[in-house]
Amino acid sequence: MSHHSPARPASIIRPATLTLVCLALAGLLFPMTGWAQGPAPSEASGGAAATMRDDAQQAGGALPSVALQAMLDEALQENPEILAAAARRDAAAERPAQAGSLADPVLTGVYRNVGFDSLSLGEEMMSVAGIRFTQPVPYKGKRDLRAATATRAIDVAASRLGLISRRVVREVAEAYFELAYVDEAVEIVEDTRSYLINLEQTAEARYAVGEGIQQDVLKAQVEVSVLLNRLVVLEQQRSSTETRLNRLLDRPVATPIAGAAQLPAPSWNLLLDGLQGEAMASSALLRERARQIDERRAALDIARSESKPDWILSGAWMNRGSLPDIWEVNVGITLPIYKDTKQDRAVAEAAAAVRASEHDLQDGSGIVAAAVRDQFLRAERAARLLQLYGEAIIPQATLSLESAAAGYEVGRVDFLTVIDNVVTLLTYQLEYYRQYADYMQALARIEEHVGRSLGATPAAVFGRISVPAGQLESSEVIPGGDR
Repeated sequence: MSHHSPARPASIIRPATLTLVCLALAGLLFPMTGWAQGPAPSEASGGAAATMRDDAQQAGGALPSVALQAMLDEALQENPEILAAAARRDAAAERPAQAGSLADPVLTGVYRNVGFDSLSLGEEMMSVAGIRFTQPVPYKGKRDLRAATATRAIDVAASRLGLISRRVVREVAEAYFELAYVDEAVEIVEDTRSYLINLEQTAEARYAVGEGIQQDVLKAQVEVSVLLNRLVVLEQQRSSTETRLNRLLDRPVATPIAGAAQLPAPSWNLLLDGLQGEAMASSALLRERARQIDERRAALDIARSESKPDWILSGAWMNRGSLPDIWEVNVGITLPIYKDTKQDRAVAEAAAAVRASEHDLQDGSGIVAAAVRDQFLRAERAARLLQLYGEAIIPQATLSLESAAAGYEVGRVDFLTVIDNVVTLLTYQLEYYRQYADYMQALARIEEHVGRSLGATPAAVFGRISVPAGQLESSEVIPGGDR
């Protein structure tokens, strides 16, 4: 009596070939001298996604994909938060000239009359009609200080723009790699579901001729339903990721997004100390907070200067009708007689603001150091797991499934063992892609702080993000920078 053997998907049909591919690729990812260039995830995962793409190409067209570079370019041009930060920087650039200008002068019309019975101009010496011009003039140096403070505000706004731009780039990259994971996971689950349907048909055929049991059919049906449940969850995850990307790109949130183009895993040759040093020198967050210190120190200088009197200059011309005209010039000063309750309090307020900014910078250094260390450890873990899955677990699970399927065909292995091996291989394939996405996302988060590409995002993107240059001054040394 003939036996019905299940049709196997490409990722299961050729286990020996897949094993050699995985071992070879794993050797590329982790050579004896250290981790290096990683395999394309579709190859190490077992070939399911690659097989589906090959089938699509043979049918006349490749599956659609969108490049990360294109998404990042669009985000930098269209993201509303970036555009708002750029507009605030432009607004700040208009303030120094205003801050350094004199206050508007006052032109006053004057008429003085003696008595209420009639107009006395020209008849009484004290009757005059004229104009008075008054110009407040700040004490020497005050205008320069105000202009300098406004200039510092430009640096703060520009630093803020760089900070927001880097964050948006990181968020787009994270969502992009999440989209890549979901798309590959859907292909793997669909591939495995097709294989389980074939197993179910085989189990039904054997049950019909008395060689199998109904339990095998029911178990296969349960596993197919479980995979349908996985697909529902993955569909929701993809929709949510699309929503995130559309918001970042300022598109309608329901706009469909094509599949993400796969990127090879970059080399893992990074050192934590070097990355933390780069982050301390290049972090947009620390740059913004350092520039806030500059701005508030300039504001403190202004507050200290307010205890000095300002000048009030005025001049007037008076017409007395038939009598000779008169003119006068006046010079006045403001008297800071309430210095204890006004100017001194303003100085204390500005000094406290400087201290707050210095503590913010210190806190920022801890945030950056902790973030870089945390993401470094995440990337390192993901790289190790990519090695483990690509070099050992997936090839071994593939061989185990091949052995179980062969044993089932000749009646030496029960059906549940085959099902268990299918589900196990599926889990490992999905976990490989999960670690790939985690690896790339961790690199993107580190890139946000060091301000250069580590392989997750294109290097050209960081050239378009402007962060005010210059080193932190000695008075701005960041405590905790060596963590």
